[in-house]
Amino acid sequence: MSVYFHRNKKGGIAMATVRIPVKPDILKWVSNQSGNLLTDDWKSKLEQWTKQEKQPTVNQLKQLSQKTKIPFGYFFLQNIPKEEIPLLKFRTINNYEIEHPSRDLIDTIVDMETKQDWLSNYRQKQGFPKNNFYAFSRHINNISQLSDPQKAQNILECLDLSIGWNFKKGVTKPFKKLRQHLNNAGITVMTNGQVGNNTRRPLDQNEFRAFALADDYAPLIFINSNDSYRAMLFSLVHELVHLWFGTSELFNADLKLENNYINSLTEQDINQISEEIIFPKELFLQLWRQELTDDDDQLQQVLDISKKFGASPLSTGIRSLHLNLIPQKVIGQLQDYLQNEYDHKKLANKESSGAPKYYVVRASRIDHNFVEDVNRSAKSGQTTYTEAFELLNVKNNNSFNKLVNEVRGEKND
Repeated sequence: MSVYFHRNKKGGIAMATVRIPVKPDILKWVSNQSGNLLTDDWKSKLEQWTKQEKQPTVNQLKQLSQKTKIPFGYFFLQNIPKEEIPLLKFRTINNYEIEHPSRDLIDTIVDMETKQDWLSNYRQKQGFPKNNFYAFSRHINNISQLSDPQKAQNILECLDLSIGWNFKKGVTKPFKKLRQHLNNAGITVMTNGQVGNNTRRPLDQNEFRAFALADDYAPLIFINSNDSYRAMLFSLVHELVHLWFGTSELFNADLKLENNYINSLTEQDINQISEEIIFPKELFLQLWRQELTDDDDQLQQVLDISKKFGASPLSTGIRSLHLNLIPQKVIGQLQDYLQNEYDHKKLANKESSGAPKYYVVRASRIDHNFVEDVNRSAKSGQTTYTEAFELLNVKNNNSFNKLVNEVRGEKND
């Protein structure tokens, strides 16, 4: 620590400026963790401090802590902090990047864990039984002898759904319908494409697509909404299958055919069950035969069938491949096609104007049952309004009431 004195305008000795020597490795780590949160001015300061051309003041470190969401105490460590994120142990793919998670992913996981802890405690205090859907597979005798279609059928029955539940329901309805049935089963489903309400912190779908948090009373699924509805559908199904087995998971797969799975047998089984839930074999084969064209354009056929199931073209293509309906080369053509489509849509979105109303977006992201539980608990005095505001990510009573009213409006639509 360095203390500097300087003279004030009257020639006297002014208050000391205390500068803190922070380890360069820590500052480099902070820079990497900050993403796009810092202005050019802050980046310049960090560079100076890293090169030890200058040292930061206590106030500057406090401000930097607030801007980067990095705990203030981390700046005084001798080595780069190793944050224990248990969920990372349950990641789908064994890749280097997810072992060094972004601040955005860490903060999202912590936020969801906080909400889940509150909800689990609340339900237990209210006398709720353990969730029936969570880990239901453990109550099935000789489950290993069941086929994947039989397991898929069991899951659908648990959710009060039937085979073909998503067939010819459009683009958004399958996801919304499944989410509602999960809510009815006591599964909390949250979606967001950014960290909380911070539009400057978008969630990277290449880092993760979804995660499931196991709990006997409040199992929770989070979906990265930077995917399309049709892509989110597979993520949601994949995560609910994990909860049916009673396991947490960080879904960071990209639907490639050859992935380095952490647990290969388990993930392959879950993927196959997920495919059966979205694309039941007999219905899929029947539709495939009906959609056959003279020119045998298999790429177009995959695209057409994906719309019928409200599913992503890539997951539809992989299902087609697994059923030996298309060769591997069609998947490559499909990936090229989808990349071009993505680039065009990205450009179109930049040029478009207008956006949904603020509270409409907020209400679509948060689980409606969770909002009602927080509201009920706050009104009964079991939870302080300060804690309730934090749980719903709102700042004051006015915002709290607007969000609750918007959620109730959506539920009544």
